[in-house]
Order: sequence, then C-alpha cells, then structure tokens
Amino acid sequence: MYCALPGSPAATVRDFLKRMAALGKIQIGLSYHVVFELLQKAAPQYREDRLARARLLVELCGKNAFPYPTDLGQGYEFSTEGVWIPRIELQDFEVENIVDHYTDTVGRQLNLSRQQRRAFSKRQNLVNWAKADRRRLREFPWSAPFGPKFAENGEFRQYVIGEITRAEANKKLRCYLTDPVHIYNTWFDYYAMDNPIVDRRDQMASKLTLMLSELKGMLDGQAALRAEIRSALTATGDSALGAPAREKLTTLEREVKTFGSELKSPQELTQNAPPWKELFGKDSGLIAAQIFYAFHKEGRDIKNSDAIDLIHAMYLPYADLWRGDKAFSTLLINNRVDFCTRIVPSLMELPGESM
Repeated sequence: MYCALPGSPAATVRDFLKRMAALGKIQIGLSYHVVFELLQKAAPQYREDRLARARLLVELCGKNAFPYPTDLGQGYEFSTEGVWIPRIELQDFEVENIVDHYTDTVGRQLNLSRQQRRAFSKRQNLVNWAKADRRRLREFPWSAPFGPKFAENGEFRQYVIGEITRAEANKKLRCYLTDPVHIYNTWFDYYAMDNPIVDRRDQMASKLTLMLSELKGMLDGQAALRAEIRSALTATGDSALGAPAREKLTTLEREVKTFGSELKSPQELTQNAPPWKELFGKDSGLIAAQIFYAFHKEGRDIKNSDAIDLIHAMYLPYADLWRGDKAFSTLLINNRVDFCTRIVPSLMELPGESM
C-alpha cells in the first residue's frame, strides 16, 4: 500500500486513511510485530523502500499504539503514548539509568580506580568534566538500543549539564525507541542487527504445531477409549456385563465424554493454563485459545506467518476494526472467534467500515 500507484485501489484506500487520520476521525495503532514485520532488514539498495514504509506508519499512526502483547496481561491497552515496545524497556532506558551506565563505562575506559569512579559519577563532577570539552557526551561507548543520535544531537549532553529537564530527555529517548524511522536506522543501518521477530515467530509456529499434535493425540486416545467402553456396554451373551460393572463403566463413559469436551474448550484451556491469561489478559488469552482450536478444527498446517497473525489478533478486544491476512481473517470469522464482527476481511472494505 505504501508504494501503490496513484489512482490504484490500494492508493485510494491509503489516501483515504491518511486523510481520516489527519482529521482525527480514525486512530490506527502501531504494534511491535507489525513494525518489524513491515520494516525488515534489507540490502542497501532497498533502504529508501524501507524508510518509505516507516514514514507511512508514522503518518498513519502517529503516537497511537497497541502495547507489547505480554503487556496486555499487565492491564495496558491501546494508547496515544506511542509505546509499542515492552514496557520494561522504558524502565531500562530511563535517562538516569543511561547516565549511570555512561559514567561507569567511561570511568572504566579512563582506567579510574573504584574510588575515582565513585567521585566521577557525582553529578557536579560529571558536569564539570563535560563542560571542559564540548566533544564530551557526544557519543555512547556502547551500542545503545535507542541509537547514537541522542548523544550525537547533543540531547544527552543537554540533559547532563542541566539544559533540559528529565521529562524532556525521556520524551526524546522515547521517540528514538519507538519512532519507526529511527527504529529502522538504529536497528538495521547502525547496528546491522537481524529482525527480532523472526526467531520468535518460528518458535511460536513450531510450538503451535506441537501443541496441535499433542491435542490430536489426546483426542484420538479419548475417542478410542470411548469406543472400547461403548463396545463393552453393548456386548451381549456371555460377554454382557453385570449390573455393577455396567454402572461403573457408564459412569466412566460420562467422565471420558466430559474430558473430551474439556479438551476442546477454549474456556477450559485458559482456566487450566493460567499463563495464557496472565500473559495476554482475560479477553486476549481466550482469543488465543479460540484460534488454537480453530486451527485444530480446520486441520490445516501451521505456517510461520500464522504466529504473527495470532499475536496481531490479541488486539481484537481493543480495536473497533481489525484488518489481517485474508486467510487468517476467514479462519477467525468462520470459527466465530470473540469480536470477529470487528474483522474487515479485505483492504478494499476498510473505507466503508471506517465511516
């Protein structure tokens, strides 16, 4: 959509969404997996293509964001704070923590003794050291996940010597940590790191495949046991059961049937597997379980991309409209997953649903 030709259907939808977002009539949220799935690592000749994608995300989403999936379990929902990275990273990269890390690292590079490092870390001593040379505090002596610009642009120096407040510094840091353009430059250009979602996606897809295989094995075993019980209960002649044995076996048959029903219940899964609810919250945890059983019911193989779609679906309870992969959207609609009426099956339908 970001590179759709003028006048094409995709361009029409893109321009409609841009207008609506600019007018404040719709809010489209960034999310961790959408950002990294769209940007991706690319060869230098495709850099401008990736930046065009990033700029479109900024234009459409602004500061609107869905929380990192596991932050859903902590009570976070859609916000206008622009935070789609794990909340714990905001704590790790609070500006005072960065100052502490900087003074410790530089002190060691200067071969200061422990006592000298303690003195160097005193704020006034650090300020005096920085003011003695304007080049100081202009680079980080480590690969900072928020990139080098916070130091290169002088913002880190401004904070340390007291020219901007802690709140202002953290706001600038948050931008470097969450703005898609900065993320692409930092993650792929400066540090040439791999896409962080690839391994997670593949591991999750493998785990889903294994869980489905285990579920099928348990259901097959349950069905075989019910067949044996039914055969014993319907036996006649010399093989017929006496009243006491028949009563016990009838009770067992009911229990096996109940067990089979529980095996296929999303509600039972989220109740008996607390991490689902703890990680994603009650509503999203149940959706994850419903999707798991939808895969089982339809019997189709799990693709690696399904793992990303499943994570994306965790936001259904917090969106008025939800757009995803067509095949995956159809899976959710056909299996009546909670909030499935919010799903927009195709890109071309978005403008009509948004009005």
